[in-house]
Amino acid sequence: MKFNLSGIKGNRKEMTQMFLTDQGHECAADGMGITFEFTEGDVLRVEFDGEKVQLYGKEEVHFYRALHLFLQNIKNGTGELFTKEEKISFKEAGIMIDCSRNGTVDKPMLKEFIRLCAASGMNQLYLYMEDVYEVPGESYFGAYRGKYNYEDLKELDDYGNKAGVELIPAIQTLAHLHTYLRWPKTKNLRDTEDILMVGTKDTEEFIKKMIQSVSRPFSSKKIHVGMDEAELLGLGKYLRNNGFQERYEIMTSHLELVSGICREEGLEMMLWSDMFFRLKSPTGDYYDLPDDTEFNLPGSLPEDLTLVYWDYYHHEREIYDKNIRLHRKLTNNIRFAGGGWTWNGIAPNYSKAKKTLREGMASCREQHTDKVMCTFWFDNGTETPVRTAFYSALYFAQLCYCEEVHPEEFNDWLFQLTGYTAEAYHLLDAFDHTPGVKKDNENADNPSKYLLYQDVFTGLFDGQIAGLGLDMGLYYKKLAKQLKELLRTKGKFSTDTQSKFPMDAVFDYYKTLAEILSLKAMLGIEIRKAYHAGDREPLALLADRIKMLLPKVSCLKEKREEIWFSECRPFGYEVLDIRIGGVMVRLESAEKRLRRYLEGKTRCLEELEEPMILYQEDPEDENHKLCMGGFWQSMVSAGNIAGI
Repeated sequence: MKFNLSGIKGNRKEMTQMFLTDQGHECAADGMGITFEFTEGDVLRVEFDGEKVQLYGKEEVHFYRALHLFLQNIKNGTGELFTKEEKISFKEAGIMIDCSRNGTVDKPMLKEFIRLCAASGMNQLYLYMEDVYEVPGESYFGAYRGKYNYEDLKELDDYGNKAGVELIPAIQTLAHLHTYLRWPKTKNLRDTEDILMVGTKDTEEFIKKMIQSVSRPFSSKKIHVGMDEAELLGLGKYLRNNGFQERYEIMTSHLELVSGICREEGLEMMLWSDMFFRLKSPTGDYYDLPDDTEFNLPGSLPEDLTLVYWDYYHHEREIYDKNIRLHRKLTNNIRFAGGGWTWNGIAPNYSKAKKTLREGMASCREQHTDKVMCTFWFDNGTETPVRTAFYSALYFAQLCYCEEVHPEEFNDWLFQLTGYTAEAYHLLDAFDHTPGVKKDNENADNPSKYLLYQDVFTGLFDGQIAGLGLDMGLYYKKLAKQLKELLRTKGKFSTDTQSKFPMDAVFDYYKTLAEILSLKAMLGIEIRKAYHAGDREPLALLADRIKMLLPKVSCLKEKREEIWFSECRPFGYEVLDIRIGGVMVRLESAEKRLRRYLEGKTRCLEELEEPMILYQEDPEDENHKLCMGGFWQSMVSAGNIAGI
């Protein structure tokens, strides 16, 4: 279709033209007119009378969401008149992108997220940066990590302003700083390997420099200062220097310091809330305090502080209801953070993301919590491609405007902005949603990760897989076939969007992963079975299978590298190189060991004499046969990968 943009001015015209042309439309003087009117009510509205499009909303991103709703409704070219309304349920809604788990997300990729936010009606994007921004005079801060400089962040902020998306820095001012505190030069700042030494002049000056440096490129006056998961606060070098101190007092004193710095810089501060709960809980947990808990803090919280209640785990709305009530005992300034589940393995866990987001957002609606976000962490090395976040981000955006996510409407959004529908994305969810997991993958099992990385001879999870009584290789063979068919018929899914080619590459990568798992998932179990039966012919065939696997793993590495460099800066990819390269080297060693045994050069294979054991069992549910395997270092060997 042709559109006349004469009624649209400035940045809005530039972004509108980009959105329209990306989706195959034309901007010309003889096209259909588009106008936008700001309104006071909490309603986003699209009106089409056959000749012009009238859009209504409270702010800039509502214009872009309304525009995309219009484009979805005329996609069949019928020209029918229509009116569509959505309720604007949340004052502030956005996503947080983790840029600190080795994958420092590059500027073009972050601009894709800004466009995604604008198009779907989210008005905020948080950049989570532990030590990946420049602090003048601190050369070790973010060294070899791909850190952003002032110009990088300013460019992103300017781009966000064009789209009506507020960019907000999210940093750490207490814990989660181990990649910086690893350097010998930082020992004066170190309480534990992960936590800053609070209460010292050096730490105060360092935090002040961090806050000043990271906030100045941004036009927003909001800042997220972290301060979560500091379980060992005051129990490291601080304890040796000061003796035991009440940890609530340590926390509130440090909070007062950070709050004062933010106030001096004219910043509105928010922080994760869990430490106020953990220090009160007898178990150190975040979510187990009863409804009648009284916090009795040594002092009152700063009036301008916002607490961010993060909860990515619970499948029951009552838990979110209870925790929001508890937060209101501390402050009325609350923001909720749900999770997009891109961080638990080598593939996304959309099933858990959808369930937890549905329950958490429903609770926010009921309890009038009007500031929300969805976090996208990439724990343990950004193994999951960053673009897999698109699905959960758009699901979250739908929950911001609709009490229920309707499959057809959600498909329209996915197809329009990423080129693939939910049917395709569910194939990625299937990597860990295998037989043996609980409903909605509640326990966040991640078999695709440990089946890829575990050793063929000393497979730490072979006992777990054998207990399923199923051939997981056949499961992944079917999945590989489905992904191959998807890519063969991608015209069924793909559309002319800016993200089309990168998403093709992502699905192609997962096709190769499924092919590898179809051959490797049961390999250790089959080798062990043939070895103990004394069947030499099957062992020889299994050695041949290992040889078949090697070029496929090499192909996987090449495809992951291509995706990485389309999403992130080079720094950090060396970790995936080492991990995937380690799979290849250990396969080579296993083949060599098998050949030597078959040739009589090795009397026995001691690794296979060790009995298989369960990695973990679920004492509460005997039907739950799989498990969550944790991080890479817990999967590849029972020996020490690092440390003493």
